[in-house]
Amino acid sequence: MLKTKIKDREIEYTVDYRKVKYIRYELRGGKLRLILPKRYNGNIEECIHKKEKWIYDKLVEYDEVKVKLEEQTRNICLIQRTEKEFKNITNSFFEKYQNQLNVNAKRIQYRHMTTKWGSCSSLGNITLAKDLIYLPEDLIAYIIYHELTHLIILDHSDKFFNIIKKEFPDYKSYDSRLNEYWYLIKKE
Repeated sequence: MLKTKIKDREIEYTVDYRKVKYIRYELRGGKLRLILPKRYNGNIEECIHKKEKWIYDKLVEYDEVKVKLEEQTRNICLIQRTEKEFKNITNSFFEKYQNQLNVNAKRIQYRHMTTKWGSCSSLGNITLAKDLIYLPEDLIAYIIYHELTHLIILDHSDKFFNIIKKEFPDYKSYDSRLNEYWYLIKKE
């Protein structure tokens, strides 16, 4: 992890060289990732300082969101359950919602996921994040319903959300709660 200074802040950053045409800047968790073309031989510090204002603004925004999430997550706690209990919960929701939506997942798997709670492939395979084990049952149900709905509509169009609203009319509140749990789990 490298460090540099932008305005009044010291920031940590990493550099990746990839087969890309243009320089990319990614900010996650208050850290900068600089993605450079494989043959790039310029000054890295200059690259960072070219985008100094954007980076600084994003870091300030991140800090504000972090403070807000700290406050919101103060009163929630992670559920402790066994893997068997978790699988029983997910199996019952899969059975319920597959029947309700008249769909069938070809394969269901559980993996460590770094950016999302679940995914659905165009082949009908559903992957759930193992971290769902720590969530309340209503959030697990929402994720499963969401992924099964992708067996009907792959994108996040109005049609997709019209189906979601049938079971979860206040789905935006579920999304907010999921963000809180994501923050709580990933900060540890």
